[in-house]
Amino acid sequence: MTERASDLLSELSDRLTADLQDAGTAASEAIRTSMPELVLTVPESFSEMPIRSSSQFLEALYRTLRIDSSVPWAEYYVLAREASHRYAEKGVPLESLMEAMAIFRRAVISGITGEVAGSPYADEVVLLAQSRLGDVLEHLNSSFIRGYLDYTEARHQARQTELHGLYHIASALGRSLDVTEIAEVGLSETLQVLNLQAGAAWVREGARLKLAKTLGLEPGQESEFSVSGRPGPLKVMEIATGPAESRVDRIAGEWSAIRAELRTKGVLLGAMTVATRLPRTFEPSDLQFVAAVADQIAVALDRARQHTKEARTDYLTGLANRPEFERAIDRAVAASERHKRRLALMMIDLYNLKQINDEHGHHVGDEAIRVLAHELQRAVRATDTCGRLGGDEFGVAMPDADEHHASDVAARVRHSLEYLNRAAKLPVRVDFSIGIAAWKPGMDWQAMYQEADKELYIDKRSRHAARKKVSDARS
Repeated sequence: MTERASDLLSELSDRLTADLQDAGTAASEAIRTSMPELVLTVPESFSEMPIRSSSQFLEALYRTLRIDSSVPWAEYYVLAREASHRYAEKGVPLESLMEAMAIFRRAVISGITGEVAGSPYADEVVLLAQSRLGDVLEHLNSSFIRGYLDYTEARHQARQTELHGLYHIASALGRSLDVTEIAEVGLSETLQVLNLQAGAAWVREGARLKLAKTLGLEPGQESEFSVSGRPGPLKVMEIATGPAESRVDRIAGEWSAIRAELRTKGVLLGAMTVATRLPRTFEPSDLQFVAAVADQIAVALDRARQHTKEARTDYLTGLANRPEFERAIDRAVAASERHKRRLALMMIDLYNLKQINDEHGHHVGDEAIRVLAHELQRAVRATDTCGRLGGDEFGVAMPDADEHHASDVAARVRHSLEYLNRAAKLPVRVDFSIGIAAWKPGMDWQAMYQEADKELYIDKRSRHAARKKVSDARS
């Protein structure tokens, strides 16, 4: 290109930037007609750019045609990338941004071509303008593409987080039959995945909903959430339905919130609301995630309700659960009092369960519980009642038995577990303590429990001291 063509292009740049009203209006109208979504969804980032109208953008492009241009395009590229991310969030196609740039490019080239018509340097000037303009628009389009890729990556990460959260929720709820724990797990995981501040969950009791759990709320604040089925200050903006039956509403008010009805088998079992006071517009995927969580919680609540009504056994081990075990030991004490029979109570504590759960996960802890329960059942008589009294606590009621018989059973259980530990038949070592109490006239089952618990504590302390002595000797 000749120096003369470059000088002419600089002169044209100055002249054309002096009056851009008509060209800017024409470009704006073309964009409004071809791509109305761009005009209707201008991202907040565009307000940070000095270029806020078609005329100003054309002026910047014309100035770029000068070899000594001082337009800060490097800064604009960063802002354009951020703005295109916002466009992507609003569902505007990338092709719309590309076509808008093409309209501006045609407008600039058209203006240059009209000005140099008949000049011997016309071809050179137009080619030079296309080259300089092309560099800028290529970088702008690259910035737009990167913004859309940023959005795609962010959505992918969000989906991965949601899938991980759903797996975590399903796994945790599958282990629990406690209504409060079910509500807490559902709330905490949902708040974490969606980056929200607070939540509340209600469960159905009879014909009403009773508050079961709150997270991130001061006492009384839960009343600011509109419980499903009750009018409140929150306006329903959008409705979605889960893969099963749980209905989900996006609601607006002082809180930006999602409210879910917890339904399964056609029955309303509860409600849940998660929210933030920060400005937040929930996407359809957010509602779908909460709907999926609500379905999981509803199924867990239904299972817990059925268990409360019908089950007398521990879901993990098949042993008697605590209420059933207490009924059994109470009946055994009454029989011993009436018929002057012997009775022994053995308590077992799997005292390294928390360590197993923390280091290896709950699925390994569950396996340790099942193994101990299995060996316990193998060692006792058919007339004995084994029960799981808590997470790591077991009991055996032994009618017509004394402390010596109970000690023999304890030795068999300990021998079996030690063999499994030594032979590496278990994924982790299982350690437990045992306490034994014999019934004496006048004792109720609570007194027997307290005496066995004291013996269990003594055994635990003794074994801890022995392990520490061995550990010190090895070091």
